[in-house]
Amino acid sequence: MSLAAAGASRQSDAMKKETDSGFTLPELLLVLAILGILSLGAIHGWQRWQQRQQLRDTAQQLQGFLQRLRAQANWQNQDRALWLIPGERWCLGSGVKPAAGCETTRRLQFIAPYPGVQMLSLRGEPGFYGRRNMAKAGSLAFGNASGTLRLIVSARARIRLCQPEEPGCD
Repeated sequence: MSLAAAGASRQSDAMKKETDSGFTLPELLLVLAILGILSLGAIHGWQRWQQRQQLRDTAQQLQGFLQRLRAQANWQNQDRALWLIPGERWCLGSGVKPAAGCETTRRLQFIAPYPGVQMLSLRGEPGFYGRRNMAKAGSLAFGNASGTLRLIVSARARIRLCQPEEPGCD
């Protein structure tokens, strides 16, 4: 075998090896289909996580609002009864209930930070007395697609957050 024939033979072997590597179109489509299915599951999980975070954030903000209202009632030695205006962007406040609905400029008012979190119920007539850190007992239940939480105001003006499934959360 001559040198030219041996060189041509090596080139054809090298060309065969290069064309054998890579992916076929059906393999690529299968990988893309699997990635699409996994992405849908991840998006659903992400949305549920966001709903849980919105519910938890609303609960913490509302609990902070009630604690500030309790402190103000004690400091000024005044009664602070709560009122509720239901709706998509519900609001909870103290003082004179506005006839026009929720107003963003009012100090003693909490407006729901997320439209997906709804106020489900208001039990009793919760409010705070300025004398000796006392309150009218009651509870607020609110939730969204991820679950429900309840804020309980005791007669001793304790404010606690619980899930309705927990024992003692009624």
